[in-house]
Amino acid sequence: MDALIKEYSKRLKLSWVRQHFHEVEATTNEEYLLKILENEIQQREVRKINLLFKQSSLPRITGKPFEWGHIQMGQGLTQDHILHGGFIEEKENLIFYGGVGTGKTYLSTLIGLNAIQQQGKKIKFFTVAGLVNRLLDAHETGSLSRFFNHIEKLDLLILDELGYIPLHKQGAERVCKIFCVNSQPLNYN
Repeated sequence: MDALIKEYSKRLKLSWVRQHFHEVEATTNEEYLLKILENEIQQREVRKINLLFKQSSLPRITGKPFEWGHIQMGQGLTQDHILHGGFIEEKENLIFYGGVGTGKTYLSTLIGLNAIQQQGKKIKFFTVAGLVNRLLDAHETGSLSRFFNHIEKLDLLILDELGYIPLHKQGAERVCKIFCVNSQPLNYN
């Protein structure tokens, strides 16, 4: 009987059930079924969140709280709206600017972590130079459209270090074509 339950669980892709069905205690069949299904769903949610974290390429950050004291927010923005991704649902962009070491990367990472943990959002973190290199590589290998499709499926794209490193001309133009709405071509002298 155990072998059959394991086989059926495998075919139905119920990995938690396959490994733990014999550990569940219940007084009725309905309670047993409910418990194994709840555990299966919980395990899938954990795996999904872990996969989203892995795919996001977010930098590692410490657990210290973000210091909001020096932040000047635009009209209508609140800490809660920013941290909990209200702008994502409204399909708005946020631009953080300031000197080196002021917390732009830290804040954008916190936003990304919250978007994954609280809403299960698909996000990706790139430095602008890293994105340019990926675009150039994708162009050279003929996989640019596949890379664009991947970017379009994201709920949140975080670009960091804009303006810190001079960009390759072709790469900068590709970034502008993708992300600059109603923009004019850039001229480099």
